[in-house]
Amino acid sequence: MDELIKVSYDNSERPTVSGRELHEALGIKTAYKDWFPRMCEYGFNEGVDFNPLIFEQVRFEGNREVTRAVTDHQITIAMAKELCMLQRSEIGRRFRQYFISIEEAWNTPEKVMERALTIAHARAIEAEKRILSLTSENEELAIALNTSLEYWTVMKYKSENHLNWNMQQCQSIGRLMTAFCRRHGYEIKKCLTNDDRFSYVNSYPLTAWKAFWEVHHERP
Repeated sequence: MDELIKVSYDNSERPTVSGRELHEALGIKTAYKDWFPRMCEYGFNEGVDFNPLIFEQVRFEGNREVTRAVTDHQITIAMAKELCMLQRSEIGRRFRQYFISIEEAWNTPEKVMERALTIAHARAIEAEKRILSLTSENEELAIALNTSLEYWTVMKYKSENHLNWNMQQCQSIGRLMTAFCRRHGYEIKKCLTNDDRFSYVNSYPLTAWKAFWEVHHERP
């Protein structure tokens, strides 16, 4: 079906349309500022069915530029369908059918799964950022309490050298460093953190770090 009105998918929970654009597309003669409050009397609620959106509109009166605040509303597709039905017109019926098709497409299993994966991915990235931050903060205490500042954990090495390693890279380097130190006889010290999820983490002598990169040549 051809696009009758712009649909916004910025809200990951549900698509919306502009109240003003719908008002204009339906050819409603009543001014928007009067029409929308009247429509809300049918039981539509702010924060559930719509959210106000205020923007600045600039126009010229003679040679003078005038700016005024204009209120629009982002309304849900469900609300838009009902508003179209209330108009009891042919154009209203066409728009209602259009919104029904938008809802059907939005609720297909493929689209539901796609949104779920997007949300899960975003949450995983945020969780990794929090873990990296907490690990770094907790290891500062561990390093301060360590008997030798010549031993650095992966997070300490990352921080001191301003490296943009993610959690997976940090874990991979930690495993490689542990194996390298054991193979070449470098002592590995344990650092106690104040985070129950990590408890102890390994710290490696700076001489081992230097020798490690001489073998591996470049950092990830």
